[in-house]
Amino acid sequence: MELHAKVTIFAEGCHGHLTKSVSKKLGLREKCEPQTYGIGLKEVWEIQPEKHKAGRVEHTVGWPLDKNTYGGSFLYHLNEGPLVAVGFVVGLDYSNPYLNPFREFQRFKQHPSVRPTFEGGNR
Repeated sequence: MELHAKVTIFAEGCHGHLTKSVSKKLGLREKCEPQTYGIGLKEVWEIQPEKHKAGRVEHTVGWPLDKNTYGGSFLYHLNEGPLVAVGFVVGLDYSNPYLNPFREFQRFKQHPSVRPTFEGGNR
């Protein structure tokens, strides 16, 4: 197949056949770090209106994960109502076979700096 266009977008995923072919032919992966993968968990919470700041974004790295485990969290104050998307991501290359991403997410939500954001109930 021959494509003629000013711009071509390949949206078949990171391991698709066309993506691999084009990357190899054009050298798109040269001098690049390898891709990393993670597992993410997200909840949407309804918070007290006075605590909501539409558009506010907070990211963290680390805690409650140990120094050898890649991951972090996010808090996104959504534009709709007093809603906050809270999430936690853990890189899938973690070495501790007993690590449970869901439990780490629960620990994260109990941190004193995070907990006040959620007081007011959830949906």
